[in-house]
Amino acid sequence: MKERSLTRQLMTVGWHAGRSVRGGALRFVALVCAAAALTLAVTALVLSAAAYDGREQRSAARNPVVHDSDPARPAVALWQSSFDEIGQEQYSVIHIAPLVKGAPLPPGLRTWPKPGQSVLSPALAERGASHGILTRYGRASGRIAERGLADPGELLAYVRPADDRFIDRKKAFTINGYGAPGAMFGNSQNVESLKVLTTTVLGLLVLPALGLTVVAVRMGAEARRRRTVLLDALGASWTARTLINCGESLLPAFVGTALGLAPAFWASHIAVTLPLTDYTVSSADVARSTATWLIGALASFVVVVLAASLHRVRRDGGTRQRAAGGRLPRWWPAVFPFAVLFTVRGPEPLSHGNTFLFLLIYSAGVALTLATLPSVIGLLIALIGRALGWTGRRTGMSGTLVAGRWMAHHPGITVRLVAGLVIAVGLVGQVQLHSSRLSSDYAAARASADRLGDTVYTLTQPDPGDRTRAFLAELPSGVQAYSMTGRTDAHNRTSVSVQAPCTALEAIKRSCDHPAPFGVTDPDARLSELARWFSDGADISLRVGPVTATPATGDDRYLVLLDAHGKSLPADRIRQAAFTRLSPTPNVEIPGGSWLEGTVTRAGRGAWVALFGVAGITAMALALSLNSLAEFQRFSRSVAPLGVLTGRRLIFLATAAWTLLLPLLLAAGLGLLTNAWLATPLTDPVVGASPSTAVLVSLTITLVVVAFAVWLIGSVSAVRTTDRWKPETD
Repeated sequence: MKERSLTRQLMTVGWHAGRSVRGGALRFVALVCAAAALTLAVTALVLSAAAYDGREQRSAARNPVVHDSDPARPAVALWQSSFDEIGQEQYSVIHIAPLVKGAPLPPGLRTWPKPGQSVLSPALAERGASHGILTRYGRASGRIAERGLADPGELLAYVRPADDRFIDRKKAFTINGYGAPGAMFGNSQNVESLKVLTTTVLGLLVLPALGLTVVAVRMGAEARRRRTVLLDALGASWTARTLINCGESLLPAFVGTALGLAPAFWASHIAVTLPLTDYTVSSADVARSTATWLIGALASFVVVVLAASLHRVRRDGGTRQRAAGGRLPRWWPAVFPFAVLFTVRGPEPLSHGNTFLFLLIYSAGVALTLATLPSVIGLLIALIGRALGWTGRRTGMSGTLVAGRWMAHHPGITVRLVAGLVIAVGLVGQVQLHSSRLSSDYAAARASADRLGDTVYTLTQPDPGDRTRAFLAELPSGVQAYSMTGRTDAHNRTSVSVQAPCTALEAIKRSCDHPAPFGVTDPDARLSELARWFSDGADISLRVGPVTATPATGDDRYLVLLDAHGKSLPADRIRQAAFTRLSPTPNVEIPGGSWLEGTVTRAGRGAWVALFGVAGITAMALALSLNSLAEFQRFSRSVAPLGVLTGRRLIFLATAAWTLLLPLLLAAGLGLLTNAWLATPLTDPVVGASPSTAVLVSLTITLVVVAFAVWLIGSVSAVRTTDRWKPETD
């Protein structure tokens, strides 16, 4: 009983000691931030796994069970999958028709749509309203419930054609029901693996959160050193010191953990759309994994409390930051320009075309550049400090004078302030660049899209007769149609021919008597891209004839649509006519469109990198800023008499602006500029990477906000220190 009472007393001592010592409030805030960041990072890991698990379950529940795999069971419906797109984002369109009365519904549908109607996902109905999506496949009669979607923001459409014969019986599945394993359609086919996402979260969220925890635990070393000396003098054991430290950290760790759990509690009741990515988190997935993320939060709480409890402060103050002794590494600022030059120019000639060696040399250069950049910033701050000291002395501006001399004599503090920030910016930039790398085919598709826009479309031509005539009748005036046939011979050589009426040939500047073939060098970009993507670069022959006539024997048949005057085509009207008149699988796309979808998917990765990168940089910047605020607080106490004697409390606004705001803004600017230099080798067309504007804008905004927040907090803290200052016998 006495032992328990002593334990409680020791923890109570720690509970009150943390907020009564000098700098205790800043340490309290640091521990709160550390616990919140670590809880958020661990929760993100748990919810990532829960989202993938939920997506797999819902995808499997709606997958069709093919009749041929179980012929003993009765067939209930025809099922055919195809693709469509809005704004270059591809999604699944499922044509389905019941074969028996009372046929089971696909998950998420409440009733069978009537012939000629469609059922859309809420996201597709909302985003596609301006594109005519509500009538593109027939009149939209309802919405797909969330249990029928891989995730709440999925784009998906179920279509029941006006005539069941519209479904291609040779390509469609006859199904017995639903519940086949795997992911047969929908956005589950295009998502990154859970392993990739987990690695990203670990690198961009968990590691910065752990770094913030280390910084928070080490803060307030001076006050805790004095407390340790007192406890030693009183004969306190290691256990007693640990219990006091534990009592000190319990409240901030609990508050931080609660703050870190708040988003998960919110997301378990309301579907939350994540910023930058437009991904909507399923509240059902979050609620189902409640026990797991609560255990993760408890683990985060325990980690912070144990780290704070077991951290020892040497009696000689060994963990105190040595501000005055912080010198710049002598040679590192001089190495920086050579590191940048080596990274930008060195990999290509030294690798001799070996991709692995190229990336190895490039990565080494990036690491050296990011390691030396903080010293360059420290040198610049020291030079600026000397100039400020001279200016303050000449003009009598005390704040500028004090800040300038401090900056000039302690550049090592600046290096510690900006080092992690620079590394974090570089890390996020590199992750985004590597995730955006495209192969040569992807890069060529992106270039074709930039050149063509909506000036040419190709469609799969299933039937050169009635369906083609019905489709052409729906096209607006001015749109010219061509029938393109491809044939591959026994030697795997492709020959392509195009057939069209005389008026259509004249629209592409070809005579009707002897129409000249076209190839990749044709002055008409639309024709050259067709040759590049459909004939392996060989010339495409032309002949006069109706588009609806049966073409020559071939393996592939396409319809090609061009505007007679080279203008953009009405894509939405073309897609509606194709899906209602031509076939369930018209494959409406520009040349190279199948490869272009891959570029859009990869571009979406940049949004996730921006989301996690901003969160990770915020945690890293917070850790460094709190560390610097503690340093600035000690500096403020040393110059507090100046504020008291002059009566000018605002002197600390200028001092904090020069010593905190300027280095952070300089680090942000030089970090982003250096990242742009380092991106040059990867943006070469051979490598195929491309910088993301969303990532750059997000990083810039985050860094500027953090810099000004640190400046404001440092200024207020310094003013409060001055207000509480009184002479001491030291």
